[in-house]
Amino acid sequence: MKKLLLLFAISFVTTLAFSQHQPKPFSTGSDEPVVTTSRGGELDCSGNSIFSQSPVNSNNGYYSDNGTLYNAQNLFENFSGLTEWIGGITFWGYMYDGGDCYVAGSQDFEITFFQDNAGAVGTQVQTFTVTVTPTETGSYFNGASILRYDVTFSSAVSLSDGWVSVVKLNPGNNDCEFAWLNTINGDDLIAYNHNGGTPVYYTENMSFCLTGQPPVPVSNWALILGVFLIAVFMVVRYKRQMA
Repeated sequence: MKKLLLLFAISFVTTLAFSQHQPKPFSTGSDEPVVTTSRGGELDCSGNSIFSQSPVNSNNGYYSDNGTLYNAQNLFENFSGLTEWIGGITFWGYMYDGGDCYVAGSQDFEITFFQDNAGAVGTQVQTFTVTVTPTETGSYFNGASILRYDVTFSSAVSLSDGWVSVVKLNPGNNDCEFAWLNTINGDDLIAYNHNGGTPVYYTENMSFCLTGQPPVPVSNWALILGVFLIAVFMVVRYKRQMA
């Protein structure tokens, strides 16, 4: 009997050690894609994207919300090969509390960039707390409206390879929580933690795009100065020709 109990204990510990934990999802129970296609390209990355993982054939979403104790979870996704500074991010998700609970209006998110540490989440580089009003894409995930979030950062981020976390701020612990939509695009590696714990790694991809810096607008004074210099040049040239 003791040997049997010992074997059972060893088996249980081994299973815990080598099984892959899973971030808390809103799961469809199906491996088939369930996102209906939008008609206006709202599920596509924009033309100025410098890294793209649009929600292609998405079949799940994972909570990334600091609300209720059970679902308080932060997701991290990695990126690589950037040659430009990061000026913004687009990501997709939906609001869920057992059904679609999205109410039109702005939402607060914390978006944080980290260095890559040999394939793991490294040192924190920069954090942005943003207020963004999502766009309803016209697509649905099991009845929940898929939302598109377009964010432009207040300052650019210089990071060729790294990780980004996107978590909805939910100070009221509201049961209506944000779930980040997955995709088949990517390298099949994300990380997550519960209530601020150590990141755990999981085979999955999250949908997001990184955009470059927006072009710097030309000020009115610069335009006036440019016109003035051209006028001076033309006058000087005319006088030389007449001399």
